[in-house]
Amino acid sequence: MLFVAFGLGAAAAVGVRVYRVTIEIIHEHGTQPIIHALGPVLGAAAGIVVLAVAGLIVGFIMERAVGHERQHGVAGVIESVALSGGRLPFRKMPAKALASAISLGAGASAGPEDPSVQIGSNLGSWLGVMIGMREDGVRLLVAAGAAAGIAAAFKAPIAGVFFALEVILNNAYAAGSLSVVILAAVVSSAMTQALDPHVEMGPFNYQLGGPIELVLFVPLGIVIALIAVAHVRGLYWQYDFWHKLKMLPRPVRTALAGAVVGVLGVFVPQALGIGRDPMNAVLEGVANFDVGFLLILCGFKVITDVISLGGGFVGGIFAPSLFSGTMAGAAFGQIANSLIGPEAGNPQSYAIAGMAGMLAAILRAPITAIMMVFELTNDYRLILPIMLTTIVCILIADRFEKLGIYAIALVRQGVRLQPGREIDMMQGVHVSEAMVSPAPTIRADATLVELRDTLRLKHTNSLCVLDENDRLVGIVTLSDLQRAYELNPTATLTVGDICSRNLAVTYPEDDLWTAIRIMSARDVGRLPVVKRGTSEVVGFIGRHGVLRAYNIAVSRKIEDQHVAERVRLSHLTGGHVYELKVRENAPIRGMFIKDVKWPPECVVASVTRASRLIVPHGSTELKPGDVLSIVADPSVEQDLERLTGNR
Repeated sequence: MLFVAFGLGAAAAVGVRVYRVTIEIIHEHGTQPIIHALGPVLGAAAGIVVLAVAGLIVGFIMERAVGHERQHGVAGVIESVALSGGRLPFRKMPAKALASAISLGAGASAGPEDPSVQIGSNLGSWLGVMIGMREDGVRLLVAAGAAAGIAAAFKAPIAGVFFALEVILNNAYAAGSLSVVILAAVVSSAMTQALDPHVEMGPFNYQLGGPIELVLFVPLGIVIALIAVAHVRGLYWQYDFWHKLKMLPRPVRTALAGAVVGVLGVFVPQALGIGRDPMNAVLEGVANFDVGFLLILCGFKVITDVISLGGGFVGGIFAPSLFSGTMAGAAFGQIANSLIGPEAGNPQSYAIAGMAGMLAAILRAPITAIMMVFELTNDYRLILPIMLTTIVCILIADRFEKLGIYAIALVRQGVRLQPGREIDMMQGVHVSEAMVSPAPTIRADATLVELRDTLRLKHTNSLCVLDENDRLVGIVTLSDLQRAYELNPTATLTVGDICSRNLAVTYPEDDLWTAIRIMSARDVGRLPVVKRGTSEVVGFIGRHGVLRAYNIAVSRKIEDQHVAERVRLSHLTGGHVYELKVRENAPIRGMFIKDVKWPPECVVASVTRASRLIVPHGSTELKPGDVLSIVADPSVEQDLERLTGNR
């Protein structure tokens, strides 16, 4: 396995190097001469024409040579590792790499790292399949290839290793697999440096100005997180926008996106392409950009990136996120200097921390981001502000967008991957999904007679006790009421006198497994659910809620297994698996499967009726509400939608 990892690292380095040289050739011998030739005639519009033509070519390659993809880029690699044994369509990789090289060589706003990861991952998948490895071995080689791809793209082997562990393997790995991933990344980085000794950036010589400067990295993290959330949401908004234009062929849509990016590039040309030169100029302090222009660069880069990737160009989001993080951080540093003075420190240090924070918030891979920026800048002295900014970015971004860019892509296709190795189904269910809301409550000043009547009325054995401000002060049960009558049946007591005040509580966002452990440790059968940081009751969880949650977990597990089988079926057959619901107006309603005139090369794999999976036969009658899993070529998608009443 280590021998294979060594060869994989070397092959990934060569593959990524060929890919990077292809970008340079297309840019220097294709894009630039055409712009110079058209410049005297078209002026600034020459760049628009080049990007539009490049979009036309990229769209044609992706439509004819690559075809329909369930997941794009790294998200497809993650899905393959998690659900289909690491088997990737490696025969399509040369066409995708060529489309990406044309995209970046023409000036589309994207990065080279996503295709680099795919080159390494597909090489790993190909090696594993050719050798005849079992699925665990193929998965491991795919992750090692991804690490080698990052190591070759950025000359950052440590970041490559953590990217494979955090993102590709989703933190589900065994200690024995580390050696394979590390070896592939180290060999790839070493060979890349031998082929191209040029340093990406740095080394820099920045020093912290003092305690005041360290504190300022907290608001920087907040600002960067908000930009990252806007970046991710904008990207998927653009995906949906261009996907809705189905009446236009894919090459035409990509050409239109290229024209729009070209128009934006006329005003801010620095926002086109990878953006390495303006980013290095800012980090080295040689660019005399004021705050306004830095913010314009950041905003335009985000806009051109989401249009380029959403419109069909092929590339990654690493480089654009590093660019926008650099510009936003530098602008923040200049503002801090103007308000506080030299004590705020060097603006370039904020730019470096902004790089790490932006990448971490978009990917949700903090260690990868920290290590990558550390390796890119070759400066250890800024590791503390980098870590602080990254942590703040993750915390703030999580408040607005729970998932990273790749996890969102998977969820949009019905794939929900739990990080790490699954231990218990209940870890995937939140308290908010199983609690009773609103919670049954009673005021602390209520009499015992009122307590008895309330317990009967609400058909429960326990109530949350609230004070005059509707804040939780205790919990009272039927046993407490019985005990009070037994001890002193004539006493005038209130609910507040007999309730339990030594409370254990849980929160809506907690895993239900956490609530179960609390209930077990305290030997109680119910828990109030309160809003975190307050005593405001939002729900109530008891034994019935636990049973309900178990049913949710089982249903979700079955659904996840069904999705996994669909993905595996798609990889094995080479077709696309469609999930289509039979509508009331469907032409096939009430027909037997054998009597339907299905499109050619089309197979009904399963029928789901009222949450029950049916293995289809020719005599299976199709009813409204049935969900059909159909394996078919993407060219018959519209025919299938018409048959099921979805078009």
